[in-house]
Amino acid sequence: MSTIPPENSSDRSHDHHRRRSHAGVSLPPRTDHAPRRRRGRVLAGATLAAALAAALLVPVPALAGPAGAVGATPTSSTDGTTGGSETIRGDLPNGGHYVLMTPERWNGTVLVWNPGYGGGGSNPSAGPSEGLTDWLVERGYALAGTSAAEGGWAVEGLLENQPLVMDAVRDRLGEPEDVIAWGSSMGGLTSVAALEQHADVIDAALPLCGSVAGAIPMLNGSLDGTFALRTLLAPGDERLQLVNVSDEAERQAAFREVLDEAQATPEGRARIALAASLAQIPTWTQADDEKPSARDWAAQQDQLYRAFMFGVVSPRQPLEDQAGGNFSWNAGVDYTKALHGSDQQQLVRNLYRQAGLSLDQDLETLAGAERVSADPEAVAYMQRNATPAGEIDGPVLSLHETGDTAPTVTQARTYADRVRENGNESLLRQAFVDRPGHCDYADAEIAALVEALQQRLDTGRWGSTTKPSHLNRAADQIARQDGLDRGGSYAAVRPDPQNRPERGPAPAAVSHQGTLDGERAFSLHKPADWNGDLVVMPGRDDLTGTTAQWLAEQGYGTIGYELSDGWDLELDEANAGAAVDTFEQLAGAADDVVVAGRSQGGLTTRIVADTAPEWLDGSLPMCGGGAGAVSTWNYKLDTAFALRELVDPDSAMRIQGIEDRATELEAMNELVALADSTDEGRARAVLAAALSKIPAVDPETGQELRRGQLEKRIDRYIEHLPFAMGSHVRAGYEQTVGGTFSWNTGVDYQRELQRSGRWAEVQQAYREAGLSLTEDLSTLDRAERLSADPETVQLVEQTATFTGELDSPLLSLHTTGDGAGTVADDAAYRSTVNAAGSARQLRQTFVASEGHCTFTPAEEAAALTALFDRIETGRWQSTAPRQLDRLAARLDAGSDLDLGAPRFTSGEAPGQPARMWDVRNWGDYQG
Repeated sequence: MSTIPPENSSDRSHDHHRRRSHAGVSLPPRTDHAPRRRRGRVLAGATLAAALAAALLVPVPALAGPAGAVGATPTSSTDGTTGGSETIRGDLPNGGHYVLMTPERWNGTVLVWNPGYGGGGSNPSAGPSEGLTDWLVERGYALAGTSAAEGGWAVEGLLENQPLVMDAVRDRLGEPEDVIAWGSSMGGLTSVAALEQHADVIDAALPLCGSVAGAIPMLNGSLDGTFALRTLLAPGDERLQLVNVSDEAERQAAFREVLDEAQATPEGRARIALAASLAQIPTWTQADDEKPSARDWAAQQDQLYRAFMFGVVSPRQPLEDQAGGNFSWNAGVDYTKALHGSDQQQLVRNLYRQAGLSLDQDLETLAGAERVSADPEAVAYMQRNATPAGEIDGPVLSLHETGDTAPTVTQARTYADRVRENGNESLLRQAFVDRPGHCDYADAEIAALVEALQQRLDTGRWGSTTKPSHLNRAADQIARQDGLDRGGSYAAVRPDPQNRPERGPAPAAVSHQGTLDGERAFSLHKPADWNGDLVVMPGRDDLTGTTAQWLAEQGYGTIGYELSDGWDLELDEANAGAAVDTFEQLAGAADDVVVAGRSQGGLTTRIVADTAPEWLDGSLPMCGGGAGAVSTWNYKLDTAFALRELVDPDSAMRIQGIEDRATELEAMNELVALADSTDEGRARAVLAAALSKIPAVDPETGQELRRGQLEKRIDRYIEHLPFAMGSHVRAGYEQTVGGTFSWNTGVDYQRELQRSGRWAEVQQAYREAGLSLTEDLSTLDRAERLSADPETVQLVEQTATFTGELDSPLLSLHTTGDGAGTVADDAAYRSTVNAAGSARQLRQTFVASEGHCTFTPAEEAAALTALFDRIETGRWQSTAPRQLDRLAARLDAGSDLDLGAPRFTSGEAPGQPARMWDVRNWGDYQG
């Protein structure tokens, strides 16, 4: 993930000469389709006598207790008899309770009902409704229901109850042929967990609206939503407890207060949509509303807002009390990637644009915010009791509403994936109704499912019984013949993947933590099987991401440290050397040392490589500043200058010499929104984007949009303009270096546009908007230019631009769709390195992806492997895209971690690098 740092005031001088850093158990797949072996069912001897005695309210002899429960037996009483059926209630040896409804003529099947969150108590139900339970009993089903000794999140107690309830059932009815665990919501989770944990008792599961993927991914999704809401709307509000909740009522009230206040403003509504989308809340959640149309962003956002409290701010304290601690985490989560994987990305982007906000900036804020770690013991508890593994030996038929928010329908996808990974996909079928609501099913809908599951148990085959058309016909017939409520229609649905499908956090042991210069935090890890190599990771001070975990898995030592505020690049550079010293002191000296950073950390990596400290053996800068700071901020100034002068010369955007960061950002966002509001403004945005070579790639594929797709290309330019102008970073950097360091005095914008490789596209955009490009270029020529402080320029030259002299190999990694610093920066860097005679040390690689630093762990792992191979052998192996894709695939296949897919590609940019400035230019600027 990328990192935009906040600002900090600092002033450092540096020598003009070349710088030097200073030290400071899965089940086998079931292949048969035969019916399960039937348990014999008899009502004989003492069992029959006990049933008759209960019906006549005669005391029943003590039942045999479960194994290990000395002297503990279920107790019971009879509520009453209807026809030949009866209802029996009783207590279980562990303090739980049960109910049993027996039919007049038993068909041999028992359905054991498990209640949802807070349900049950001392008077458990045998099913979701009286109408349905009566219908089932009339058809010969025996119905049992159970509740735990304690209410709330009672999965552990309910799981303990399953064999105890069946002891009571067998004593009353004899051995059943089939036992089906079913339940709603938490009870649906309990049902699939019971099938895994009590396969000797439970034959099948029928979870309704169940959190079948378990509590860990469900509450991790909730954490994502609450984390984003608090971070972006009320970061200092301590009432908004994310985890380790001490007062659930106060927490709920505080979130409601912040949520309602935010809903009153466009900015708040946009951020609510982002938070809800990260939690994967659907955009149709209210049962009384029509489904919002595909482009009705306001209606979709309103649905997210109204569902937020129930779907995202779900009760956490009772679950943490049960687990003995916090079992949720977001350390290492890439929220930019999570949003890119969401089908609501377009909704969020449109709302942000309407509000005049920078989505990239908010995502950067989330990336830089302090993350949450879990208590391993609490995670282990939830893994045991509330997170199914998908290891099943009997059929499961689940039912979900597409508009459910607690859990979201994505849980169905995760559970199906787990079942498939265990080779049991033939045992699972999933049914869906396309409507909002949580567990709001009609009796006929559920009755059709019971019959389909019973047929699977009887025949050993699903056939067509679970197809939407078959279930709809079955429900229609049941409703017509028996008068049960019909409800809606079953539909064919393939849920989206869950952002957080985890069952438990991957281990990321940290040996030491502390601070480096400037109170910058660090973490280091030396694995037990250390291979002797060290990776220094500027900007990754918690070492919990997948790449850091992969490095530990492969035996690499790692030390990550926190970067400076305000782009204090000298401090960041010095701390790279301090990190190496710290690792040596605490863990031992490394054989080979590589620095690998992203964004500001990538620029730091290039600076370290340029200073060539004695300890450095290789560098992997990712998405970081290949053009150097002077060039980068000059072309960002060009883009901002052109947009301001051509769209609104009276804009309050200063561009440089920023005195009030918030005012500057507001002016910048207003200017971009104004440009986007007219055809003329959008055409001028194309010119502005060309000056900094903002990319136009498909957000889904990362591939360059065709030249004929001009409107889509302009949409991408508009999206990236705020990040490309970079006022949020420039303000802090100007404070750090003590003045202005960018200028456009003497710049010929017609020449810069011709050099950009985008002249034809700009002409087309102007022609279609009815504008004169010649007149606009003349306007830029006449506009008052911006100058810089020569002393500040000299300082930035010496600290954040390049000589190109490389004493060790450097492999760079860049996304083709990076709007903050484009692939043209790599051409500038290559020119500098070639001029210094260091071309043999350099290789550059590219990834087809939109966004800043949106690499998969597989891509980072492949780049690191290629670099270490170069260090070890002294020569580069092929770094062609196809070879790196193959390398990444091999690394993923050989790892226990999910590294994702590689997308390496060529990265040549049309035109020439914008406003190049390196050692060949140092001292040229005179003001």
